Amino acid sequence: MAVRDRVDITVLICTRNRAAQLRNVLESAAQMDVPAGLRWELLLVDNGSSDNTAEVAMSFHPRLPIRVAREDAAGLSHARNRGVAEARGDYICWTDDDVLIDRDWLATYAEAFARHPEAAVFGGEIIPVLEAPTPRWFARFAGQWPLTTLLAQRNYGDQPVPLSFEKAVVPWGANFAVRTAEQRAVSYEPGLGVSPLQKRVGEEAEAVFRIMKRGATGWWVPGARVRHIIPVKRQTWRYVYEYFLSYGETVAYMERAWPGAHHAAANLRDMARVNRSLPGLYLRIAACAALFAGAWLIGSTRRALQFLMQTGFYVGAARIAATPRPSGAAAPTSNQRLGAAR
Repeated sequence: MAVRDRVDITVLICTRNRAAQLRNVLESAAQMDVPAGLRWELLLVDNGSSDNTAEVAMSFHPRLPIRVAREDAAGLSHARNRGVAEARGDYICWTDDDVLIDRDWLATYAEAFARHPEAAVFGGEIIPVLEAPTPRWFARFAGQWPLTTLLAQRNYGDQPVPLSFEKAVVPWGANFAVRTAEQRAVSYEPGLGVSPLQKRVGEEAEAVFRIMKRGATGWWVPGARVRHIIPVKRQTWRYVYEYFLSYGETVAYMERAWPGAHHAAANLRDMARVNRSLPGLYLRIAACAALFAGAWLIGSTRRALQFLMQTGFYVGAARIAATPRPSGAAAPTSNQRLGAAR
């Protein structure tokens, strides 16, 4: 890469067939207060879209230092890996196509990078914004677990604190940043992340976990905020079930690929859930589904949410348990293995 092509920060967004909502996040990016002298770019990775994604992106070219890279291998991890390969910045600020970026988001990250040159990973606040009409039960519990997980809410306070998987201070995909050198040492696992063929999650948490296991440190950046727009279709009982099914499948996949050596391994409750026999998982599914139905019928929404979450989790884990291990299948990439960390 020529020196003149380098920039300080690459803002990186991956998208697929979401041209309408993409316009909103790009509009918010165009309104950011960018510090004088900061060299930056906005890199959009079009993950095989069939709509007018590229046209919408380039319509912002007069207002943003934007460019588009195409990645036709479907899947968020493939798109992230393409973005890392294409990025020109010394740091990569990651966000999603369904957020609104606060005006001082980029400036706040730039300040944090300067303040903590020893650190490689950073994370900022994710504020869920519910589109109307919001069901009454959803609005009531939106600020409580387990819905805060589904809504990707991240808030570790108004003071900088070190990131830590042991203390569960972990950034999520809609708002985090990584120094490019460390990011390029650890790729995103194609077996994780949403794609047309799978609905697994957690590819960004697993990559950050690997980066920090290699010795990197990180900081919570409280002033770097994005607002995560939650459409009505995600404010349903069905979506709660589908999300936690995805999470259960994700944890079971990681435990099969890297037993005890992945970002969810510290959660002993989840490990106990996925490390059951297939008949044991089926029994748990039946029991939790029955408990959900009972709680829902008597109007105990909090209990119903918890039992529906567990039902989905066990179904996801059972999907992996019921899938034979492919004979001769390639192992996860070497730079993803915990054993390669030192």
